[in-house]
Amino acid sequence: MDTNTAAVDRPPRHRAPEPARGSGASWHSPVWVPAAVHRLSPAAFPAEGMLLVVDGRDTGRAWVPGTVRTVRVGRDVTGSALSWSTYLGGLREAGRGPRGIVFDLPATTSAERAADLVLPALRAACCSTSPDPLHLAFLATGRARPELAAALGAVAQVAGAEDGRLHAVSVRVEILPAWARDPFHVACAELALPRPGLAEVRHTAAGREIRVLRAHHRPDGRAAPGGLRPGGRYLVGGGGLGERLALRLVAELGARVVLFGAGPGAGPDKDRLLRVPGRPCQYADARGAVQAARHAFGGLDGVLHCPTGGELRPLARQSTAVARETLADAVSGAAHLDRATAALPLDFFALVTDAAPYQALAGASVPAAVARALGSIAATRARLAAAGSRYGASVAVCRPGDTDRLGALADALGSGRGAGCGPAPRAA
Repeated sequence: MDTNTAAVDRPPRHRAPEPARGSGASWHSPVWVPAAVHRLSPAAFPAEGMLLVVDGRDTGRAWVPGTVRTVRVGRDVTGSALSWSTYLGGLREAGRGPRGIVFDLPATTSAERAADLVLPALRAACCSTSPDPLHLAFLATGRARPELAAALGAVAQVAGAEDGRLHAVSVRVEILPAWARDPFHVACAELALPRPGLAEVRHTAAGREIRVLRAHHRPDGRAAPGGLRPGGRYLVGGGGLGERLALRLVAELGARVVLFGAGPGAGPDKDRLLRVPGRPCQYADARGAVQAARHAFGGLDGVLHCPTGGELRPLARQSTAVARETLADAVSGAAHLDRATAALPLDFFALVTDAAPYQALAGASVPAAVARALGSIAATRARLAAAGSRYGASVAVCRPGDTDRLGALADALGSGRGAGCGPAPRAA
């Protein structure tokens, strides 16, 4: 189960974790469920109607899909929406317009590089005047960085909501199925199937699984909270939301806080709030902020990474540069802070955003991608903690419109679940 969940109730306002309300509140959690394809050789889109998009920078690809038409970003197209429009328009005029496009994204691909490879093509597709449907598979291969496939699932879900011609799905191939020739074959087979509601599929040692939302009741009582101790020592980053949380931690809990990403200098209470400049997407900056907190306070009790999800903007008007910067600070920033604090005995590692991961709202492709990626990072860290290589609770708090983010965080830490978007997502 992922750590970011959706609750229809709101957490109580409080200064520290309080007893939970009774059961009966409905929650929705994203889970992976088996969805086997009961055929030795399932139907697949014919390769001659497909394009395979690869990163032109990557010269060491692990698999080659034979004679499929391949587009190398940075060589065959520049990577801009205009170059994609020109390329696809030329194919259609020649009667060779693609039925589908598979984007090859090895699991080592960063979220910001994935934005460079995917978003311009999506913008071109949304701006196209062609009435023909277009099938898109975002193919993540390998076991590393599951947050990449999670983020792409959000983009795929929102793309279908914005443009009815687009049928998009995120496909993660950790282990090649016995029936498949290569990962491209798996992607083509997935495009021949109905798209799962959350637009995420994975192939692992357990077989084929799809991601769905499951409703359940919130349990009575509350597990022992793993953070928000009075006088605690915290590292907080992430612009306006991070600053508001930092100020509340100082004022309400007497916490000592390093505010990472803010301008240099001391805060209102120089003994309790230290501002450290830098960007989370730069590992050296993230490590420096951790070192500053340890030097100033003698250690750290918790980390709160609070990136913005970015503004709502339809894919037809999406700026790749803006999306890239947002994803870099949010997703790569979370990974850098996790790496920089891996050996520290933290009470918790929390990822807090104001974006909704599963609502599929028009214009929310980047915010939803951020929220899903943060949930995946928290889930991965929780598995590492269970294996003994991390310390403390790992949660992702995604409650858009909730004014009591500190209460939501305490609620998530106390219940052992991450708190998510308010109403149940439509995909439930």
